[in-house]
Amino acid sequence: MQNKKKIIFFIPNIERGGIEKNFLILTKYFVENHYSVEVLYSKISKKILIQIDKRITLKKSKNFIKILNLFLSNRIVNSVNCFFYFIYKLKTQRSSVIISMQDHPFAIMLSKIKKIDCILRIANHPEASLKFFNNKIFFYLKLYIKIFFYKFANGIICNSQSSKNFLLKKINNNIITVYNPVFLKKFKEIKRENFLLGVGRLEKQKNFDGLIKAFSIISYKFPKFKLIIIGSGSQKINLMQKAIELGIKNKVIFKNFISPYSFFLKSKLFILNSFFEGMPNVILESLSYKCPVISSDCQSGPKEILKNEKFGYLVPVNNFKSLAKKIEFVLNNYKIIKKKTDRAFLNLRNFSYQKQCQKYEKFVNLYGNS
Repeated sequence: MQNKKKIIFFIPNIERGGIEKNFLILTKYFVENHYSVEVLYSKISKKILIQIDKRITLKKSKNFIKILNLFLSNRIVNSVNCFFYFIYKLKTQRSSVIISMQDHPFAIMLSKIKKIDCILRIANHPEASLKFFNNKIFFYLKLYIKIFFYKFANGIICNSQSSKNFLLKKINNNIITVYNPVFLKKFKEIKRENFLLGVGRLEKQKNFDGLIKAFSIISYKFPKFKLIIIGSGSQKINLMQKAIELGIKNKVIFKNFISPYSFFLKSKLFILNSFFEGMPNVILESLSYKCPVISSDCQSGPKEILKNEKFGYLVPVNNFKSLAKKIEFVLNNYKIIKKKTDRAFLNLRNFSYQKQCQKYEKFVNLYGNS
């Protein structure tokens, strides 16, 4: 079958996380449906590289503005290099469409220079992603810059209704909500062990520090339980030290990025304690293996997935004492959360791979002049 329009994914820093999981799903879907797919990047994880469909064209930028490394983070340097390099190297056609997965201002500027349409995929709540790590001056400055650039995008895809509602108050772009796709697999349920589970990048956003503090409170009441943390990141040493300080070193097990699915099957409870999220894949994945969930009530996805505690439990953001109380309640009343989880599993059909990817395709086809 003849190729349809060209889809150009702009993702300068391809690491390991929720954005990359959705990137792999979307690129595979588009190429399987006979679109020409290109990926513009500066850095890529080897683990992700081997998972990319071989029919996809990868285009790597060169690090030619080396002086920037002296005063900017590697992430920003990679995005700047990606932008300037592809001003000259990117070949487009009238029907080309850029899908920006991260660092959206650079993708928007590139699209304007190349005179093609640009769609943004918003991974985290636009406001919450700035609120926790900036003082008021920098928060409002960065939010203003973000919203300013978003106005020049042709379309925006949010992965939560909360993010969409926030942006609709700020800009008049064509904005839709498309939930993260999830693959519903068949599996055999096994007896769950005395494990609490946390999965994600070991960065400040995920607030594993608060999870460890909460676990230290309940570990004395539930001495047979262990906390398993799967992931890697800049906070790992600090988190290991925290477990030592709290006297629970032997009860907190750190594992590097491995497949978490066997742990979803055998853990009693999955806990997300983030400061902010978009539509966290890891909650969807946990529920797809019928692993019960407690999540911080952060902006923006957990409340939507858990339907205001119909399918799990929510706790205040950055409140480890409340989290400890909720864990204790759940373990003492486990049948209640199991019923919630069974209902959540049936609801996951609304997040199915085919259903959500078709929404992406329909939206993308509104853009690009064929």
